Amino acid sequence: MLPALPRLLVLLTTVIPLTLAAQVEIHVSPSGRDTANGTQRAPVASLERAAELVREAREKRPNARVTVRLAAGEHLLLDTLVLTDPDSGQPNAPVTWQGSGTGSTRIVGARAINPAELRPLSDPALLARVSPDAREHIRELDLSRLNLRHAQRIPDQARDSVDLFAVFFEGQRLPLSRWPNGEFGYTTMKRVLDSGSFRRNQPQGGTFEYREDRPARWLAALEDNGVWLRGFWRVPWVAETLRVKSINPEAKTITFAISAEHGIGSKYSRTIDGVRVGDGKEPWFALNLLEEIDQPGEWCVDFNRNKLYIWLPGPAKPGSLRIADNSGPLVALNGVEHVVFRDLTFSQNMGEGVTITDGRAVRLLGCRIEKVLRRGVVIRGGFEHVVQSCDLTEIGLAAIDLLGGDRATLLPSRHQIVNNHIWRAALLSPVPAVIAGLDARTQQIVGARIAHNRIHDVTYSGMHFGGNDNVIEFNELYRLGLDGGDLGGFYTTGGWTSRGNVVRHNFIHHSENANAIYMDDGQSGLLVEDNLIYRADSGIFIGGGHDHLVRRNVVVACPRSFHIDARGMEPARNYVPTDRRLRGDLDSVPYQQSPWRERFPSLVTILDHDTRIPRGNVIHDNFSIASQTLIRRSGRPEHLQGFEVVNNIELPSVDVFTDAPSLDFTLREPAHPGLAALEWMRSFNLARYGLQLDEFRRSLPERDIKLLQTGDTRRRKFDSQQDVESYQRPAAP
Repeated sequence: MLPALPRLLVLLTTVIPLTLAAQVEIHVSPSGRDTANGTQRAPVASLERAAELVREAREKRPNARVTVRLAAGEHLLLDTLVLTDPDSGQPNAPVTWQGSGTGSTRIVGARAINPAELRPLSDPALLARVSPDAREHIRELDLSRLNLRHAQRIPDQARDSVDLFAVFFEGQRLPLSRWPNGEFGYTTMKRVLDSGSFRRNQPQGGTFEYREDRPARWLAALEDNGVWLRGFWRVPWVAETLRVKSINPEAKTITFAISAEHGIGSKYSRTIDGVRVGDGKEPWFALNLLEEIDQPGEWCVDFNRNKLYIWLPGPAKPGSLRIADNSGPLVALNGVEHVVFRDLTFSQNMGEGVTITDGRAVRLLGCRIEKVLRRGVVIRGGFEHVVQSCDLTEIGLAAIDLLGGDRATLLPSRHQIVNNHIWRAALLSPVPAVIAGLDARTQQIVGARIAHNRIHDVTYSGMHFGGNDNVIEFNELYRLGLDGGDLGGFYTTGGWTSRGNVVRHNFIHHSENANAIYMDDGQSGLLVEDNLIYRADSGIFIGGGHDHLVRRNVVVACPRSFHIDARGMEPARNYVPTDRRLRGDLDSVPYQQSPWRERFPSLVTILDHDTRIPRGNVIHDNFSIASQTLIRRSGRPEHLQGFEVVNNIELPSVDVFTDAPSLDFTLREPAHPGLAALEWMRSFNLARYGLQLDEFRRSLPERDIKLLQTGDTRRRKFDSQQDVESYQRPAAP
């Protein structure tokens, strides 16, 4: 046996290496070399090599905390970085991919184009098609030398994306050529002559009469390369891109090569001889035309010649012009556990920013996801994933799209989407900025928390959600619906089983084109409480569902504070147990078994009642202030008896508040006696809503009060009651 002192020395020599081994750092730098060992003095160059070193470190030291430190600068990632289970950490020893902390560490998916490859447009036939003011500015790029994967012809029919690569100049995404110009530039159909097939993708395309003479300029393009139009052909929440078959300048008509979903012409217009004649307001624009490159930044693709034509917005310098061609995400985490991405910017990609599939406890902290054509962050399944204090902007589709948990057992996902700033999302299609469950038939999202997010300046809804037991609280939403109609700040639809969800303590404002909280098409069982709504089209809109509890909400300066209806009684909707949509939703969960029967007892007996008639809805102790109507009722009185509307207070003026136009909703003294029921309004603090300071968000962006007071959010104004009324008469197909 060793003496005491030597034994202690032996123990220390054993402990010291283990202590040192508890921390492993791998360094990555744009100026590094992948043959290096990944130390601070000898960083590797690529994220792929860093991932290999992470696996090696985890195999040797499974209990060590591994940190991949990415130096400031641009880390090019032209193909998806895929991480799987071997790249995982452990609960007390996560793997962290960390940026420099200055916001200057960027993971970029677009490759630079050599300016020397750009040539002046010289083909006389093409120059003749170009606007005279643009001829000397347009440059062409031979795409065949770049081996692009997404430079093929646009599909005949496309809804969300036309599946083309993306072009960036000095870090900004450049738009496809468009007529009329502008991000929200549209013309309208004059009238519909043939709706086309009411089934999607049929060879009988619709025909309409156009207004301006501009389409006559596109005849050469139609013959040579093709012409595509994008529009809201039937309803203001579905935009489709369709290929043109023919243009008749004499008759001023355009005929499509393929049918739109449900045909063209407003759903709410008259039908004559099987044709919806339209209302003359259906908006559309032309895209990807050489003839319409008439301002700096616009570009198009010639599919026959495999050329890009572009009017550069500035001098072409090395690295200024870039193309993103990867339709996959920048980073995909598949079955990964306990991995953190922190202080990183994900930018310039054709596909998604980051996708998380299954796994557990993946966290995106203080990151920025920007300039991606599809979705920013996608979560599919798994548990305890967190997106916190991230900025998401310039996103083509949804900024965040998540699923998780298990509806059959009501096992919660415990996902958290908290303290994120989301703006300028859904730029390419009218989809929600955040989707929580509604893209899956069974709404597989359970037990998530979505809180303290600021969502604004988006084309459609702020958030769509479904599933069960999700908490949506302390979010701030404004300037919604800039390019769509029939939408909600918070929107939910799908059926009778989406219960246990809570929408509380949110602030929805300056969205005159939106229903602030919208329960559509029979959606049931939502708790809506203590929300503040200011300047929306409708405050809270209940569309024919059951068992909603709406209490202590304050609705200010809206045309109507509440809407209720019994749309399920209309023959065209007919909310009966044999309805395929509603019955499919009901049968997707074991609603008569544990734990469902204990958790949602009123659902157990839902088929014992007339499911067409709303029941169990309570609207009480709410305030309607300076709104035109307290509650709009749609349907026969006997069909609306399932709405208990009690103890709600109307006040005529916003003068009860200190300064509502400047977002100061503290109560003036002496306050109206009825406001005593809402003590939380007496000391209202706007700072409680939306973004908060934390370890990963060290400053808060200012709200543009002047824009809120003067900006127009009614571009595609649509009263959702119009859709209800369309089922109270013979409806257009």
